[in-house]
Amino acid sequence: MSRAQRDEEFARFVAERSPRLLLVARHLCGDPAMAEDLTQSVLEKAYLKWGRVSKADDPYHYVRRMLVNLNYDRLRRQPWREESRAFEPGVVDPALARVARSDGDGLGSVLDRIALRHVLAELTARERAVVVLRYLEDLSEADTARELDIKVGTVKSACNRALGKLREASARLDDPERQR
Repeated sequence: MSRAQRDEEFARFVAERSPRLLLVARHLCGDPAMAEDLTQSVLEKAYLKWGRVSKADDPYHYVRRMLVNLNYDRLRRQPWREESRAFEPGVVDPALARVARSDGDGLGSVLDRIALRHVLAELTARERAVVVLRYLEDLSEADTARELDIKVGTVKSACNRALGKLREASARLDDPERQR
């Protein structure tokens, strides 16, 4: 394959798959700017390895795995005091979210998405990765385990803990008595 053909194939991959990769990155890290940086970095790495990546059974899965690993690497290098504040807890007033939901002008769905991001921030990196891969990417437990290089039982327990935290946070948003 010539370099021009390889570049054309990679450009098609980027055009088709980069929006989905960006969405996964946003849910993994919670910071839109960081998600863009992660996506750009993973696409750069994929380009450099495109000969190997393009021969994989599914290049998208290969690059998505690279993205998850790159996010883990970022978290390992990041000092605790420099954690992203993109998911500041308590930024969305639950009472405002309830009013907006009943308002019917579309603001409610926006606030719901913001509240979901805040709730996702309460999860650990592994729990967030499991939830994103299981429910956003619709992978099976076995595929999620393979993607994250962990056991299926670990996927099940992380998913169970994450869903419990999400239910609890959802109840806090819906019940003014349980807030803070």
